[in-house]
Amino acid sequence: MSLYVYCLSDELEAATIEGLTGVGGAAVRVLSLGGIAAVVSEFEDESIAVTSENVRAHNRVNSQVLAALTPLPFRFGTRVAESRLAEYVAANEGSLVASLARVRGCVEMSVKIRDGALKAKGKRQKAKEESEEAAGEDAFEGSARGGRGTEFLLAKQREILGDEASRLRAEELAAWLASRVAGAARESDVRVRPSESLVVRAAHLVERARVEEYRERVRSLSEERRSLQFLTSGPWPPYSFSDIERR
Repeated sequence: MSLYVYCLSDELEAATIEGLTGVGGAAVRVLSLGGIAAVVSEFEDESIAVTSENVRAHNRVNSQVLAALTPLPFRFGTRVAESRLAEYVAANEGSLVASLARVRGCVEMSVKIRDGALKAKGKRQKAKEESEEAAGEDAFEGSARGGRGTEFLLAKQREILGDEASRLRAEELAAWLASRVAGAARESDVRVRPSESLVVRAAHLVERARVEEYRERVRSLSEERRSLQFLTSGPWPPYSFSDIERR
């Protein structure tokens, strides 16, 4: 038998999850491990199917806990023997307590930025390169191989310069976002993806008392830059700020 683990907490009471069912419809209980408790379900050795229903069940359990306090959540699919979980908590209790203190009273908020200018620029660049490539093929028809090589190198140079401009633009957007939510967010986890339609993906650790302030700041961003699209979500358990699976 193994345990499916949802989250850890140092202030959890069993009543918080009383009657709750989790992944696979399994009962959920609190397992005391000294000064820290784990929210778990018991399973035999059967595998846990990665289905939308099970993922929702995992998030439902952690969201129920989040309604009462801020846990350190595990990602979906974490299973371990009870003895191994007890050993892990005992060996890392000090750092786990520190991590719980770090997120205490906070939730995770998410912002994703879609930049229409970058997307349109990418399409224009691609069309331009295709046009130039076709023109080059006509101009160099029957010419020496060196001519085609030169055209290829010029096209690659344009591609590299375009990629660099996109990267700088995405990094500028990330820095701008950070400056606008500074103070309302305790910590940030920002990922820049200049080659994707969602160029900035940011998770912010926000104190519960400042969630509305944070939302107002994010709402004001669209007034500053109307060409950008903002996708927001939260509050969530602090998945992006939980390092328990990296220990």
